[in-house]
Amino acid sequence: MKCEQVRARLAAYDMAALDPREAVLVDSHVRACPACAGDMDEIRTALAAVRRLPEEDMLGNWSGKVPELREAAVRAALARIPGPE
Repeated sequence: MKCEQVRARLAAYDMAALDPREAVLVDSHVRACPACAGDMDEIRTALAAVRRLPEEDMLGNWSGKVPELREAAVRAALARIPGPE
């Protein structure tokens, strides 16, 4: 597995949401790749912070934040698309 493939799966891996075969591939890569191991640490830190949020913050009014979140998601997706060679 290449780094970009692994990075796209790190959050799902941390939440045990990958199928077992895919989880083994991600785990093997993260153990061997310092860059992806660093990304995994960042994701774990972020997910831990989200898990500590009070429920009312998670379920509150998100209407004003949706366009901002959508734009961030689009920018992140576009950043993963390889450029022309």
